[in-house]
Amino acid sequence: MNSQKSTDFLNNQNLLVLMFKWRKPLIIVSIIAFVVSVIASLLMTDMYKSTVTMFPKAISSISRPLIGSTPYKEDILKFGEKEEAETLMQILKSDNIRNQTVKNLNLITYYKIDTLQPKWKAKLIEVFQGNITFNITKFSAVEIEVLDKSPEMAAKIANEIAGLVDVTIMEMQKETSQQAFALVQKKHDDQIKYVNILQDSLKIYMELGIIDYESQVERYTEQLSVAILQGKTSAIKSLEEKLDIFAKHGAKFTKFRDLFSYEKKQLAFLRSKLEEAQLDANNLLSHKFVLDYATPADKKHAPKRMLIVLISVMSAFLLTFVFLLIKDSISNLTELKQD
Repeated sequence: MNSQKSTDFLNNQNLLVLMFKWRKPLIIVSIIAFVVSVIASLLMTDMYKSTVTMFPKAISSISRPLIGSTPYKEDILKFGEKEEAETLMQILKSDNIRNQTVKNLNLITYYKIDTLQPKWKAKLIEVFQGNITFNITKFSAVEIEVLDKSPEMAAKIANEIAGLVDVTIMEMQKETSQQAFALVQKKHDDQIKYVNILQDSLKIYMELGIIDYESQVERYTEQLSVAILQGKTSAIKSLEEKLDIFAKHGAKFTKFRDLFSYEKKQLAFLRSKLEEAQLDANNLLSHKFVLDYATPADKKHAPKRMLIVLISVMSAFLLTFVFLLIKDSISNLTELKQD
């Protein structure tokens, strides 16, 4: 008897036999799952997707490749690589981007967030992050994908976020670039004052007749030699007086002249740096290349109603079958123990 029951139990494991045996409950559950999933899918809101695709730029400073005084290999038209794309991703995920987007498009009202609730901010972030995603493609492009019940609003949100990238980066760089500009401006102004002081010092010696020390000394020495040979007393005296002035002030003149020449070069260098700092402080160029702006979709992205119904029916069928299989196995094991 036990052997016969055991054989019957093993024969019941045939899936087709079991499905046929339990065809009524399986069909009933599948029909119920079909009806419920159809109704549920029809109640779901249609969602539309809009996407912005953009590439980060390779550099953040516009002055260096344009007017930089030192060789710079980067190009302002060069696409950024993975590192720049990851930086751009971090900026896109920042609270500043999210808060500014919510403010500019009044998303609190649009998403019907009740600000009187204690956790309304968490709800807002949950909805925002649920509808908006950022991805890096294999070509280091960054995609902004927005899902929304309105195709126009989905495109509007995606383009708004893309536009806020430059605003956010500029705000981050603004304080530093302005401080740098102020420092260079002060150094430049101080250098101008110093050069003017050196120039005034040179004027004192130039008023004494020292214009070009080396050539003048050489010329006066030659003239003195000629005057001595010719016995011109007045000329000799005049030339000796001039040479005395050069002997007395020549060293200081050459010192100020060389220093003045060096500091003028430094001033020219600082002027170029000031132009760079000013350009960076007032930089209004975009930090991204937008390949595709978002446009309103003419076809819904979700829900996939046929897929939802199919998965629901299959899941209900399999769960019911597994439940009946377990129930039958437990029943057979109980009978075996009793025998």
